[in-house]
Parts: sequence; C-alpha cells; structure tokens
Amino acid sequence: MTDGLLTVIVLQLQLGLHISVLAAGLTLAPWSAGLAVASWASGARLVRRFGHRTVPLGLAVLLAGTPAAIAVYRTADPTACPVPLLPALAVVGLGAGLFTPAFFATALQPLRPQEIGSAAGPLNAVQQLGATLGVAVLGSVYLHAAGPGGAAASLHAVQLAFWAATALAVVSLVAARPMTGGPEAGTIR
Repeated sequence: MTDGLLTVIVLQLQLGLHISVLAAGLTLAPWSAGLAVASWASGARLVRRFGHRTVPLGLAVLLAGTPAAIAVYRTADPTACPVPLLPALAVVGLGAGLFTPAFFATALQPLRPQEIGSAAGPLNAVQQLGATLGVAVLGSVYLHAAGPGGAAASLHAVQLAFWAATALAVVSLVAARPMTGGPEAGTIR
C-alpha cells in the first residue's frame, strides 16, 4: 500500500502539476526520513519492549497521516505543490516505519531459529507481491480518476487514492488483530 501511495504522489506531482522529477522526489524526503527513523526505533527498541503491540501502533500512526494528507489535498491550490503536505507524509512514513519491523518480527517470532531463514523468504515475497498490488490498485484508482483532466482532476484523483489506501490500512489493522491479540501478545524475544 505504501509503495502505491508513493507512486500516486509522484504521478500527481509530475502529471498533474508538471513538477520536475527532482522536485517530486524531494517531496518524498519527509516520508523517507520518517520511515528511516521509525524503522530504526521500532527494530532497535520498540519491538523488544512492546512486542506485538507495535504492529497496530504503526498502522494507527499511518492512519493518522493519510487523512491529514487528504485534508491538505482538499484545501490545496490545484496549480501548486502543497507544502503543508510534507508533515502529513512524514507521519505516514513514521507509521510505515513502525509497522514493518514489528510485522516481520511478529510473523517470525513463533518459529525456531533454524526455521526463520526458510520462512523469511516467502514472507519477503508476499511483501513484494503486496507492494506490487498496492502500486497497481492505487495507481489505477489515481489514473482512472485523473484521466486527461489536468491539475484539478489530479488533485481529486490523489484524494481518492489516499481514501483507498486508508481503507486498505483499516483492513490491515483488522486483519492483524489475530496475529497481535491474545495473552501471548507480549514482548518478542
């Protein structure tokens, strides 16, 4: 899902606003910074301390960022890059960074050490499949809604894609409940 959102943001900036590739890429810097900081914190400290509870925390932070981005897009000038979008993208990046290490640790935690290598490969493949589907689904939502309509249509289309991503994050939060709930949902070794 997050890869799909990254793609949609770049498409909106480049196709809708005709912003350069460099400027579009730099717009994603807060997302990347949030992702890097939260991934480090999650992997180094939070997963060990809070265990499985870090998974829904990451999704909740991500879910705080997507409606914030939608609100910014809703009030943005259709002909200019919305600078207030940058903090919302940082929050989405923080959520993704909190979620990813916690998800992998939670998924691999019940396994014996000699089984982790065999399980990590398929888990990574499924993650890559999910990223590909996210790009395809959210990219399709955006491109279908934007059509040849120009800047205003691209602004509307990016909001639809963010709503779709928000719905997918809610589904992920609900789907993660069996994996993160229950009495054994404590710290991870």
